[in-house]
Amino acid sequence: MTIDKLGVAKIKHLLRIHDLKSYRNACRVVRQLEPYTHQSYFDREKIIYLNKEGRALIGSTKEVKKSPLIQHSLLRNDAFVHFNCPMNWRTEHTLEVAHKPLSEFEIMIKGLTLKSKKVVADAVFERNGYMHIIEIDNTRNMIDNKKKIEAYREILPSLKVPILYFFTVNEGRKKKLQEWLYGIRHEILTFEEIR
Repeated sequence: MTIDKLGVAKIKHLLRIHDLKSYRNACRVVRQLEPYTHQSYFDREKIIYLNKEGRALIGSTKEVKKSPLIQHSLLRNDAFVHFNCPMNWRTEHTLEVAHKPLSEFEIMIKGLTLKSKKVVADAVFERNGYMHIIEIDNTRNMIDNKKKIEAYREILPSLKVPILYFFTVNEGRKKKLQEWLYGIRHEILTFEEIR
C-alpha cells in the first residue's frame, strides 16, 4: 500500500516510513515483495514500483511506468518523509479559487464570464489547521517557477492559512526562489538539508 501511495519508492523511503531498523532489513523486506513489484535502478539506488500482480493484490488501478518523471516522484517522496508521512498527503492536487463576486461598484460586461483560478501543487496536506503546499523544483525552468509563484500569489490569499514549501536542488535556485516568494508565507529547503 505504501508503494502504491508513493507511486515509486527507494528502499530508504520504506526504511524510514516503516521504521525497518536497518538498510539490510529493508532490503530483505523488498526481496520478499519481488513477485509484486518492478525493481530497477535510478541514480545508483534501487527503486520499487508495483507490477500488475501487485496492483491486483491491493486493488489499485494506478499504473506507474519508468519515465523521466521518476526523479520528481522520488524527490516528492523525500518531502513526504521529511514531514513525517502525513495521512492526508495528496499529490498533483489542484487548488482552485472561484473568482470573487462583483461588488456594487464593479461593472459586468455582457457576455464576459469570469473564470476561476487554478494551480496544480505537487503535493498538499493539512496539519494543525494549516494547509501545507509542496512544490518540488528539480529540473523546471526558472521562468516557469516564476509564473507558478505568481499564480500562487493570486490564489493563496483566498485559501485557509496556507504555507508554501519549495524543495529545490541547489543554493543558487534557492536564492532566486527566495526573491520571488517575498510577501508569501513560505519555506525553501534544498534536498541536502532534509536528507
